[in-house]
Amino acid sequence: MMKKRGWLLIIPVFVLSIVLGACGGSGDASNSDEKVITYALWDKEQASVYQQLAKDFEKENKGIKVKFEITPFAQYFTKLETAITGKNAPDVFWVNIPRAPDYINNGVLMPVDDVKFDKDKIPEQYLKAYSSDGKLYGVPKDFDTNALFYNKTMFDEAGVSYPDDTWTWKTWQDAAKKLTKADENIYGLAAPLTWQGGYYETIYQNEGSPFKDGGKKSGFSDQATIDGVEFWYDFTKNGSATPLKEMAGTTGSELLLNGRVAMSVDGSYMVPVIFKEKYGKDNIDVAPLPKGKTRATTSNSLANVISANTKNADAAKRWVAYLSTKEASEKVAESGVVIPAYQGAADAWINAYPDKNLKVFTEAVNYAIPLPNTKNSSAAIAIEGDVLGKAWTGEESVQAASNELAKKANALLKK
Repeated sequence: MMKKRGWLLIIPVFVLSIVLGACGGSGDASNSDEKVITYALWDKEQASVYQQLAKDFEKENKGIKVKFEITPFAQYFTKLETAITGKNAPDVFWVNIPRAPDYINNGVLMPVDDVKFDKDKIPEQYLKAYSSDGKLYGVPKDFDTNALFYNKTMFDEAGVSYPDDTWTWKTWQDAAKKLTKADENIYGLAAPLTWQGGYYETIYQNEGSPFKDGGKKSGFSDQATIDGVEFWYDFTKNGSATPLKEMAGTTGSELLLNGRVAMSVDGSYMVPVIFKEKYGKDNIDVAPLPKGKTRATTSNSLANVISANTKNADAAKRWVAYLSTKEASEKVAESGVVIPAYQGAADAWINAYPDKNLKVFTEAVNYAIPLPNTKNSSAAIAIEGDVLGKAWTGEESVQAASNELAKKANALLKK
């Protein structure tokens, strides 16, 4: 199962003298006329699509071969950081928005301003996420947004109308209560203690923010942010969400597919997982996230980036440029695994599951907020679960836990 792509944020620790002195990418040539560029990624669902694209690319670019390095997400960044410090970084690899500042600030990535691609076809917020000091360091390849997956059968049995774009926070809470059968261990919503696909969604919907002042300060002492967390916690507090202890070792999507919850907030990257299952095809659809003070969802975008020390810069840039074309983007979309960043190509992704309401994910770009990616924001996010967990266990109020988090996060953000 694909992982949430903002999870497991661990701050990369680079020794700059080693990184900047690295001798280059791991591409090696089998003969003096052939260049081999390594391409590192973490999603095996997407790998087969990109491997086919590589074959097409190699036909058009004689003398260049693409070598794939596929690593599960849980180990991907650890392996990548080891390769970077060991002078063996891939020529081209994936990075997500939360990780981008760490790699850019440590000189790991090569600017890609001279890579030819249709910049006007890529949403501005994603280009901005991979830019620093007027330079672009990654070409966004896809994006994700969040929506409300729901079990139509469970809604029908409870006599509750399906969620749609008229739903408010009150509609959401009322429905969750009606759909809960606690004595049967069935709940209206999976509301895990998680940021992406969790309380960040409701923070932004309440016009709060986990960070402020350009990412230099925590926003968790602001009342709008606190109330956004409180709303997410209320599902657990009032008994209409799966208890925290029962969320251990599982996910909202797994509970949804097991008929244990009627609703789950999840990303577009879960579409091929949920709808390839017969249960998912027969019972589940998606709707926009309910509206708070405003309509909002977090969004991530993966980018193809190039090692600053690659020995095959020209070949690497050709590969990244090829992956950024409309044709390549449409082939990725047709596979149904992910939404391409190239505007217009998403229609093919929607058509991969024609009987599902997938347009809610692409329409969400209009109100999507990219995941935080400022200096040390990853470190601040990493402590949220432990501190806010005190509220979920009843040790502290949400107000007290949020204020505590703000103080600890500010200390990290000042470093």
